[in-house]
Amino acid sequence: MGLLSFIFRLLGRFSNVPRRLFIKWLIRRSTKLPGGPAYRILDGTVVKIRATKNDSQREFEATEYARRHTNLPVPRIYDVFPSRDNQESYMVSEYIPGDMLQRRWRFLSDTQKHSLMSQVKAIVAELRSIRPPSPSPQQRIESFTGGPFYDAMIGGNDPCGPFENERVFNDFRISRYTSQAYAEVPIVRERLARIRREMPNDHDIVFTHGDISLRNILINAEGDGPDDEVKIVALLDWEQAGWRPAYWEKAKMLFIASPTTDWHAAVKSWIVEGYEKEWAREVELQLTHGASM
Repeated sequence: MGLLSFIFRLLGRFSNVPRRLFIKWLIRRSTKLPGGPAYRILDGTVVKIRATKNDSQREFEATEYARRHTNLPVPRIYDVFPSRDNQESYMVSEYIPGDMLQRRWRFLSDTQKHSLMSQVKAIVAELRSIRPPSPSPQQRIESFTGGPFYDAMIGGNDPCGPFENERVFNDFRISRYTSQAYAEVPIVRERLARIRREMPNDHDIVFTHGDISLRNILINAEGDGPDDEVKIVALLDWEQAGWRPAYWEKAKMLFIASPTTDWHAAVKSWIVEGYEKEWAREVELQLTHGASM
């Protein structure tokens, strides 16, 4: 892989055109991977196509930050550059052999599921142990580099923030609802005001992946037996990572997961413990969206 990385960097010294042509040539000879638009172009190499350059850049920076500050299984990213019209971008990264957990989950034994859930619990704990770059306690809610961030649960395709503290963040979140026409209905307006009063402004602010799900976890299993070892080999898709309130990782995991699955139940009960009231408020906010009762 060192040679291919060297070729991309060498081509990039001239312009992005040679890199784009080289990538397109490689993709035509590639294997499409499950999930998003990603291709295994050579042994040990993956190209992911993202909607914009900013998406890829955020993912690149967050992934590298996690690689430097943790011992987590995170793929190495070699290069990021835009398409010709800047409507897409290409991210070239390390290929890690493994199966998407989403595809394997229902075939795993209870013992294997418990093992994987314990591993996820340890991953979350390690993320939360990352210290902020400044010596003072982290209060700002922001990307890991201190800028705006994208988060699917907040909604919209544009980055938001950064926020000076959790109080400002909470005010912003409620404003996303009160600015809608349905908030003129008195019972909805009163409900949103009550939810805001109940939202704490003093959670610890911790490093958060923001998209831990069955589709973003790669695993390897030693065999097909119910007691065979199964191990997480990669945690993918870091573009939503950054500094968030301590309950946010759990809320995002529950927001993404199907509520009828044992995975959802495990997240709620013990992968990330506590924060039941915070999750109940998130559910109420989601139910309020579009309400007119």
